[in-house]
Amino acid sequence: MGDGGRGRGLLIAGATLVAAIVLLALLAPYLTPYDPDVTVVARYTGPAPPSAAHPLGTDTLGRDVWARIVFGARTSLAVAVLAMLVSLGIGVTVGLVAGYFGRWLDTACMWIVDLVLTLPTLLLLIVLATVLPPSLLTIPLVIGLVGWTTFARTVRGEVLSLRERDYVLAARALGASHAWIIVRHLLPGALPSVLALAALGMSGAIGLDAGLSYLGLGVPLPTPSWGRMISETQTYFAVAPWLVVVPGVAISAAVIGFNLIGYGLLDLLGAPRT
Repeated sequence: MGDGGRGRGLLIAGATLVAAIVLLALLAPYLTPYDPDVTVVARYTGPAPPSAAHPLGTDTLGRDVWARIVFGARTSLAVAVLAMLVSLGIGVTVGLVAGYFGRWLDTACMWIVDLVLTLPTLLLLIVLATVLPPSLLTIPLVIGLVGWTTFARTVRGEVLSLRERDYVLAARALGASHAWIIVRHLLPGALPSVLALAALGMSGAIGLDAGLSYLGLGVPLPTPSWGRMISETQTYFAVAPWLVVVPGVAISAAVIGFNLIGYGLLDLLGAPRT
């Protein structure tokens, strides 16, 4: 199978997996009658195994695990999308400006990129998540602030190869403004690579959100979170393994799905994998 066929296969597989997770998130209120944060057993005697009433059992507080999984999908996708918007906004803007104007502005922008890249990502995330007040908007902001450098470097490279093309030179000769040239002629040329990196970035954001939630620094309670589900129940793994396995599978499925989409797009574009 050629790169094109392989890329399409990866893209279809990833899109199918991600679409299933998105449907779970969108239809969460209709897929379970239970509130994810409310105890659903009349008398708590410990985590209950899967049953007809509770397909994935109940957790250490008597809450329905299936309800927490489907509502947790909303949390993970919301964090990933918002984080990616922050990363895209910063990274694409920096890359366009650096690549188009060049000279000292390019040097300054790339110096900032290199500075951010030298910082340990996880440590920076923990520091920012600890300093900033916890909320559903704080975590995407924190992840986005440390994840924009790849977009900046990629867009800059694309713009450097595009800015001397004939159609760009013609637009300059006709008196087009810098903003018009950047938005109309340069941004579309960089967009395919940006979309592929955005899919890969979504998988990274979901993983980072799960890691922060596992450490107790993710979205605040009582919002359901896959990472926190693992953290809260890991001590029960020997007697109730589904409490750890199910959210772990959910995280893995989301990460793999977006990775497949990203690598599929890179293969279709003929770009090297990062």
